[in-house]
Amino acid sequence: MSEYQYNKVTPEMIEKFKEIAPKRVLVGDEINEDFTHDEMAIYGKARPEVLVEATSTEEVAAVVKLCNENKVPVTPSGARTGLVGGAVSIGGGVMISLTKMNKILGYDKENFVVKIQSGVLLNDLAQDAEKQGLLYPPDPGEKFATVGGNVAVRMYKRLCTCHDSCITNR
Repeated sequence: MSEYQYNKVTPEMIEKFKEIAPKRVLVGDEINEDFTHDEMAIYGKARPEVLVEATSTEEVAAVVKLCNENKVPVTPSGARTGLVGGAVSIGGGVMISLTKMNKILGYDKENFVVKIQSGVLLNDLAQDAEKQGLLYPPDPGEKFATVGGNVAVRMYKRLCTCHDSCITNR
């Protein structure tokens, strides 16, 4: 377990979350069982105290800022297809679901760059790129994972030094 000491979410914080993300804040048993684990059972289960379904970067920033000010842990969550335990709220706290941030914002065809939100599914990006006459080549296997989740896992694998078994394809 972590050496850090976190606080619990307060009723006042929940009210502020509801101001930040109206009608997209779930608490306790309102949170679906799917948000307690990822696809690899060995990482266990843990229910976040609060689930916020963010729709913008500004909402994510406001939730994270409030949690930071109150020393409450934050866990980001995408499509929940992960196999590394990254979206298991082992410290309780707040889970921010990014699946509603799923817009493809535009293409820069001259530089082969696409601007997207983190909740875009790999499958959707590949299909949309094809309609643009382009190809989105990464194919990690799970077509219904989010691009944000893929980036997060790649960064984790590059940065983690906790043990050799989590460092692959370095």
